[in-house]
Amino acid sequence: MAAADAAVVGISTDGSDALCDFAQSLALPYDLASDRSGEVRRLYDVRRRFGLGTSRFTYVVDDAGVIRSVYHNEFVMKSHARSALEALETLRNGRV
Repeated sequence: MAAADAAVVGISTDGSDALCDFAQSLALPYDLASDRSGEVRRLYDVRRRFGLGTSRFTYVVDDAGVIRSVYHNEFVMKSHARSALEALETLRNGRV
């Protein structure tokens, strides 16, 4: 992601202490943000069916704040990074 001049931020409804412990345990190379109030979850409508938690989505947002790519996969976490990199490559090549 750094080579694509992109920033990565993970957002979770977990509290900041839990996120800090999680990030340290995995030595995550990106920041995590707590959405305890669920405001971000509501704004991006990423609730699971029947209100059972939050779905896993990846958004690529450009410098102007426009969402350029949305990816959803509950099971293959590595596919999120691949999808984001593909979207960044598309943006870099001038395609939208």
